[in-house]
Amino acid sequence: MGTGAKQYVGDPIHCWVPAVYSKKHYQQYSDSYCWIHPMYNVPFEDQLPYDEQDRWYNDLGYYRWVFIVFLIQAFLFYFPYMVWQQMKNYSGLNVTKIVGMALDTSMLTQDKRDEKMGHIAHFMDRWLLTYSQYKYNALTNFRDKCSRVMFCFGKRSGTYLSGLYMFIKLLYFANVIGQFFLLSSFLDINFWTFGIKAMETFGKKGRWQDHHTFPRVGFCDYKIRQLYNLQTFTVQCVLSINLFLEKMYLIFWFWLVILLAFNTVNLIQWILRSIVPSIGGNFLSKYSILLKLNTASEKKLFRKFVGQYLKTDGVFVMRIVSANIGDMLTLDLVNHLWKQYKDKYTLKDDVAASPGRNGGLASPSAPDIDDDTIPPKKVD
Repeated sequence: MGTGAKQYVGDPIHCWVPAVYSKKHYQQYSDSYCWIHPMYNVPFEDQLPYDEQDRWYNDLGYYRWVFIVFLIQAFLFYFPYMVWQQMKNYSGLNVTKIVGMALDTSMLTQDKRDEKMGHIAHFMDRWLLTYSQYKYNALTNFRDKCSRVMFCFGKRSGTYLSGLYMFIKLLYFANVIGQFFLLSSFLDINFWTFGIKAMETFGKKGRWQDHHTFPRVGFCDYKIRQLYNLQTFTVQCVLSINLFLEKMYLIFWFWLVILLAFNTVNLIQWILRSIVPSIGGNFLSKYSILLKLNTASEKKLFRKFVGQYLKTDGVFVMRIVSANIGDMLTLDLVNHLWKQYKDKYTLKDDVAASPGRNGGLASPSAPDIDDDTIPPKKVD
């Protein structure tokens, strides 16, 4: 921090020493000692307390740890992104690659675009079917209920990605709130109202300086052993670094307020999307109009396509794709998925309607094979 301060505001600290300190290395010792040892602030209109223990009611030691706190704050901002990057891969779908592949089709011809979109839709279809619920019992029902509040249980319920994304949004929101509490404790002030008081002072006086939290002058006590006696010296130091920190924390306050407002609005939007399933259908309803679903049966089938096939995670992926590549390419992808779903639905109806050997309906899960054609089991 001292190196950065020298680049922007000169020497971060410069102390006034007694007259007996005539040599330069005395000055350097005083500056170095006071930089790494506790300092305190006493307004010039107040008398300096005689007892040394009474002087520490306004400690200025925070400036030595500003650089470390900056690193902690930077990590807290990066932590939600790190969690998202690590845990999204457990969903079985690389969302970033899906978006990148869909974006690459924007400059292709219509035939090549349809071919590549078909590949993307086929891969998403396998993902949706592979991670769907294949059996239902008491355990799966319990897991489905838990997935509503814990995304880690929603892999087969179709809520893992959307739940994880909601969890990341909560982390971002909690991080902004935590930043206010962290700086309030670190600076020993109410950082929630820091910017408001600064603007009020600026409006009344036309300028703003926080001499209490970021004083320009501080005091430092240190002892020098002379023969068998300990001499206590009190020196007055100029803290040039506080001129920089004062403005920096004010800018940071405004930045946190803006982040808090945007994160709050965004979090509320995603909460509504997660607790109101119909919002997912409303998001895809514009695509249903462009797909020209004329009959009531097609519209009903499209609702099943959204609720039972895409589910919450599929709709979430469509939102991410739409936000990154636009509605036109998203419509192509939805169209390919819709065609695949209709073909499977039609095939399922045809198989269910075909008669078996005994006049009944053939099971779609087992072929109609004559027992005579099955080879005998080998017995040792």
